[in-house]
Amino acid sequence: MKPKVVLLIFALALIVACSQTERLRIGADAFNSTDWVLQEIDGRSVIDRVQSTMRFEGNDRIVGWGGCNRYFAAVRSGFNFFEVGPIGSTRRICPPVVMEQEERFFAVLQKARGIRMQGADLVIDCEGTAKPLKFGRLKKPGN
Repeated sequence: MKPKVVLLIFALALIVACSQTERLRIGADAFNSTDWVLQEIDGRSVIDRVQSTMRFEGNDRIVGWGGCNRYFAAVRSGFNFFEVGPIGSTRRICPPVVMEQEERFFAVLQKARGIRMQGADLVIDCEGTAKPLKFGRLKKPGN
């Protein structure tokens, strides 16, 4: 082969490989011991001052705050999938707008199919939504 053709093929392969990096899915164990705060549900911002959080405990369990109630769920993950089992939660009653956001969060999270990093954000792709759940790192007081 001519050197120019080889160089062109190499360049095209490199471009394709780099474009796929953004879509790389990783197992949940990569996020252990990090607290995440929900920023968007299906492309819509969450209510100010209502923090829905998620923390990975090992590679088979998540826990967090839905905005009104504490929750927990088993997860199954690998390099090509991320699934959330049934979500259990406490049963507190909060203002309707907070309850609606929490219910929407739980319903979308229950349909999780993939997990990835997008810049500094944790992104969970979910079945039936146009846009993924988007989380930022939760900053603890004093950090």
